[in-house]
Amino acid sequence: MPSRTAAISLLAALPLGFAPAQTPDDLPDGAWGSSCAAPESVYCIASATITPAGGSAQPVDAAGLSVSAATLSDDYGDWVRWSVGNWADKPAAVTGGTVELVLRTGTFVPRFTNATAAGLRVTRTVADGKYELTIRGRATPTAWRADTDCTAGYSCGDSDTTAETTVYRFEGRTQDLEGSPGFYTTGLDGAYLATDAQARSDLLTYDTGGTPPVSLGVLGNPQLDAGGEAVRNFVTLFLPGPYLAAAGTSAAAAASTGFDLVTSGDTTVHQRVTATADDGGVRLEAPDVGLGADLATAAFYPRASPAGNVTAPGAPQSVQGAGGTGTAVVFWQPPSASGGSAVTRYRARAYATPGGGDVVGSCETAESWCTIDGLDAGGTYHVAVSAVNNLGEGDPAPRVAVIATAVPQPEPSPSDSPSPSPTPAPPGEPEPGTPTLPSPGPTGEAHPPYAPQDVEATPGARRIAVAWVVPDSDGGSPITGYTVRAFPAATGGAPVASCPAPAGRYSCVLTGLTGGRKLFVEVIATNAAGAGPASARVAATPWTVPGAPRSVSATSSDRKVTAGWKAPASNGGSAITGYRAEVSGKSGVVARCTAPPAGRTCTIKKLKKGTTLTLRVLAVNSAGLSAPSKAVKIKVKD
Repeated sequence: MPSRTAAISLLAALPLGFAPAQTPDDLPDGAWGSSCAAPESVYCIASATITPAGGSAQPVDAAGLSVSAATLSDDYGDWVRWSVGNWADKPAAVTGGTVELVLRTGTFVPRFTNATAAGLRVTRTVADGKYELTIRGRATPTAWRADTDCTAGYSCGDSDTTAETTVYRFEGRTQDLEGSPGFYTTGLDGAYLATDAQARSDLLTYDTGGTPPVSLGVLGNPQLDAGGEAVRNFVTLFLPGPYLAAAGTSAAAAASTGFDLVTSGDTTVHQRVTATADDGGVRLEAPDVGLGADLATAAFYPRASPAGNVTAPGAPQSVQGAGGTGTAVVFWQPPSASGGSAVTRYRARAYATPGGGDVVGSCETAESWCTIDGLDAGGTYHVAVSAVNNLGEGDPAPRVAVIATAVPQPEPSPSDSPSPSPTPAPPGEPEPGTPTLPSPGPTGEAHPPYAPQDVEATPGARRIAVAWVVPDSDGGSPITGYTVRAFPAATGGAPVASCPAPAGRYSCVLTGLTGGRKLFVEVIATNAAGAGPASARVAATPWTVPGAPRSVSATSSDRKVTAGWKAPASNGGSAITGYRAEVSGKSGVVARCTAPPAGRTCTIKKLKKGTTLTLRVLAVNSAGLSAPSKAVKIKVKD
């Protein structure tokens, strides 16, 4: 809680017309008036205009747009849901125009706004105890999916999940914070949040004495837009004067100190953010957050950010592809620009079309090549490669076409020797531990190399790292490369994954595997005379996510919910690194808490009293999040 001095300053800084957080009884259910018929009319749209780029203000309907406002009730309380829609097929002057929406909210105090809009600014006036809310900004393009789990912040898919057609949006919700703690209704009175991310918290998490003092419980988006480019989101947060007063600072001082936006999901990243003193508060703008499907919390710390001007990397260069039976081997060179942060990995994705479409196969690697498996033999695919650094995934290189079929080998020329050399036996399917060696040819004549030795397979998260020792004989001709293949059985069967390695390299990584599925790995060496026999197969099981936590329980007191659980029956092959407990209501996840690997309980604080929430617990390991536990209903108590 703020000190007595801070509390006095806070009261002095409250905006004109501050009132206790009490939702009026006459707030309408459903739609508000499409216009305000009289000066005294309330719960209606007073005006809705758009100023097209290079034009003058006009009613939104004159530009072919629609407008609406309505009351929405959920576990957070009552909201005013507002929207300017029908942006499809509008000219750039309209989609880039400035919207101004004015709502008369009566005695409903519009304190906090959560919006999908660019350049958002929210202000209000009050006369005779009745409020008028003005919302200004531009429609923003969004790359979302019709996926309630993503909207609720549970999951937006994986690194190959593609959004539906990009849609412009100018919409949001405004709440009076009724039922929230007193310091919420004062410190956040006048705050607003704007982002084009599909997954975002409905309310801010605010703790006057906490570190961080303000955060979002979840932020993220489907990984790719409809064109196959990684989605990068913006976040705008306005913290009003009362928030700063409670923190014992001013707008000018807070902007001078700066803010550090830290996202914490699979990795912890300091995001670029600017702070500007504005309208008695401070405006924070993070223009380039590349979380994608790696959902994360987003915390704002009042301190200088170490992020600098680091960005996502540029596109890889010189992308080439070679087809195999049901596979595409893709090679590339690093991007010319790393974005100021070292490239940590690359993603190669195969599509059925030269532009757009869903991903039909992919591979991910830290090397400069990888193999995309599971393609249809004979099919033509279009492959894009992108680079990833600490700030996320960059734009892909232009797609290259690859035919996923084996290139026929030329027939051997007739031998001029008096007696033909014996033909090496083709690689068979030897029993483990008994590789077949090629028959030697006459003295001085090359033959395929022997099988690689001492094969080791080390499992990882949906991958297996394979290493080996050179064959006992190169067959009289230098080895030109190796091929690693994974099979579902110890003998026979068709390979489910493969990776190549050039001569001189004795390892590669099989990626895109199914976690928890045991596989058997072999290595083949090749020289100018052909492919040699396969090594003995060795077994490895890629890690998968843990099982769901068991025996979940929930208790509540003091507007807190404490979750308890037992460890999953399986850790998925990799040690559990932590747990996440989530409570959700009708509109999605309300709040989360986390626990270390040995933890079996955590507490979620500052919930709205009297609401009934659903608790689920998830376990985390190197492969990702488990499925949620069985749901437990809990009512938040005083």
